[in-house]
Amino acid sequence: MTMNRSLQRLALAAALVAVSGQGFAQFGAGGGPGMGGGRRGARPDSSAASRTGEGLTTPATAAGKIRDKLYDLRLQLMVTPEQSPLWDRFSDAVWELAGRPGMTAAAPSDDLNAVQFVQQRAMQAQDRAHRMQAVSDALSKLYESMTPEQRHTADQNLPAVIP
Repeated sequence: MTMNRSLQRLALAAALVAVSGQGFAQFGAGGGPGMGGGRRGARPDSSAASRTGEGLTTPATAAGKIRDKLYDLRLQLMVTPEQSPLWDRFSDAVWELAGRPGMTAAAPSDDLNAVQFVQQRAMQAQDRAHRMQAVSDALSKLYESMTPEQRHTADQNLPAVIP
């Protein structure tokens, strides 16, 4: 493992630890959306760079953007207490997908030959496919529990959340 990859993993781990309490503090003392506890000063995510993934230069930056998008989507969907466990499974699956090595373009390693590099990429692709299937399964269950209005909101906004 190269030093750069170690630093990337450390940065992502630090970001995940830093946001792990986000779900508990999500609605703050107000108890619900619009009742305090939201991200104050947050701007709508309307830039082309944020929709296309451009500008995600570090794992911590990428993790922060995904966290913010998940948070915003949960508020837009107005997830009910009954839907909350299904939302948690979905958002956990998204975090698992986003936090895996190989989810971002990595520089070729000097200690692998071409065949080993391609084999490593093939294993990463299989891992990504399994994790993406977990996201799909979790979303299917959540989607079934949604109202027509929530489904419309999900249809409009969910693609920007999936890494």
